[in-house]
Amino acid sequence: MKIEAIDGALLKKLFEYGAKNLEIYKKNVDELNVFPVPDGDTGTNMSLTFSHSVGELEKLDQKDLYAVAKTASSGALIGARGNSGVILSQLLRGFASGCKGKKNLDVPGMATVVRSAADAAYKAVMKPTEGTILTVAREMAEFAVAHQDDYDDLTVFTKAILDQGKDALSRTPEMLPVLKEAGVVDAGGQGLIFVLEGAYKGLIGQELSEKVHLNVSDRERFVDDSAMRPEDITFGYCTEFIIKDAPEGDADALRAYLGTIGDCVLVIKDDDIIKVHVHTDHPGKAFEKGLSYGALIRMKVDNMREMLGVDDADAQSGTPAADEKPVPYGFIAVSPGEGLTAMFHDLGITRVISGGQTMNPSTEDFLSEINKVNAEHIFIFPNNGNIIMAANQAQEISDKQVHVVPTKTIPQCVTAMLAFNAEAPWESNDNAMKAVIGGVKTGEVTYAVRDTKIDGLTIKKNDIIGIYDGEILTKGQEVNTVTQTLLEKMTDDESELISIYYGQDVDEDQADALAQKLEAVFDECDIEVNDGGQPLYYYIVSVE
Repeated sequence: MKIEAIDGALLKKLFEYGAKNLEIYKKNVDELNVFPVPDGDTGTNMSLTFSHSVGELEKLDQKDLYAVAKTASSGALIGARGNSGVILSQLLRGFASGCKGKKNLDVPGMATVVRSAADAAYKAVMKPTEGTILTVAREMAEFAVAHQDDYDDLTVFTKAILDQGKDALSRTPEMLPVLKEAGVVDAGGQGLIFVLEGAYKGLIGQELSEKVHLNVSDRERFVDDSAMRPEDITFGYCTEFIIKDAPEGDADALRAYLGTIGDCVLVIKDDDIIKVHVHTDHPGKAFEKGLSYGALIRMKVDNMREMLGVDDADAQSGTPAADEKPVPYGFIAVSPGEGLTAMFHDLGITRVISGGQTMNPSTEDFLSEINKVNAEHIFIFPNNGNIIMAANQAQEISDKQVHVVPTKTIPQCVTAMLAFNAEAPWESNDNAMKAVIGGVKTGEVTYAVRDTKIDGLTIKKNDIIGIYDGEILTKGQEVNTVTQTLLEKMTDDESELISIYYGQDVDEDQADALAQKLEAVFDECDIEVNDGGQPLYYYIVSVE
């Protein structure tokens, strides 16, 4: 069946099919992790990101092409998890930008939006690496632009673009030696191909291989206030709405006004829509101000005191005599274990997000926690290389003074907090914390989930492996022995402190036995043992 154009209704179907196909094959993508470790989550992150888009589309009552593309983009932007999810959200953002002003997509229009998607993704990455999802997107875009005049049928044109993407994906191991050594293609690129394969099946009317129900959250709010305590409530009504077709420019005036009638203000400007969240005693005033910017949709008001069982007679009403003054500094950190969470609170971390390599927090998760911190400057510690982009995206969206310290490990976060000086200006603290994390050596001990050859080692499934600085340095059969060997490779004559964070699969006695042995081997180093409680990783260790 020949298709000459895609309208908004059909595009909505293609997004749904793409998301469902990715959900079907997300575990296949997870298994493409270069390291044979039990926490591959690229497919899961991409699927959760795209599912958030589809969840937003389910609430859309319009069939306009740009409205559909924009809603999908906005959903992915907020719901993005992991680096792959952030890049996917940027692909959708560029796709939506290319749809602006179009009633439908014909062949030239498709070439335009594919090019726009690839360009947006490249711009979002500070140092683009070839052999990744970016390469797959770029080669499809280049093909689409170069060959658009050769096609008049979108089904044939889309299939040709998809084939070009598959060809690019097959060549990613030649571009990245680490992929070739591990014998895998790029996981993010494979995830993108699964999305496009699903969309193509939707285009030609082919059913997917499995019936799948997307894990779409039924929570319609874009800020989660469920953790609010009665004593946290100053203004009684949680008010949210979206402004359509908002004028160009920033929303500072709207943000400033909302601050005069309430608190917990979040104003997110995303091209020509503005998402608004505020706690106020005068929801009508918030709506009236919003209407001065444009038409309102998704208007919601909840009485938080009623939701939390607070008697209004016992609660203060109206604006308080004096607004609570923000503290100078607040901190948000990501923690993969209960022991680490307790330690972070002891260090002065204001809010902790549960997550890590096995479950990357979304941009929305960061925005929600940012919204709960009443501080002039807020520092975020992602504590994982795969979470930094989502934290950066939240920083860009938030109206607060947010600063991301790009910690990739738990020990880096600990060292950064110890370097913090409450009396120093934020710039000095920002520079000091970013400088000190570079001197922290972090190692991890876990188990292999498959046979592989990598970093010059032949590894069998269930081998215990020790990882440092992106390289597997040692393997063995016994956890404490592998940990000691790893530390021997990480230490030098200048090492003074070894910190050990034991996970949920290691008991205290086993960790203490390791520490006693290490004290004899590294007699010039202080040894610290901490209950981390992290899953999958027997030990996280650091050397300073």
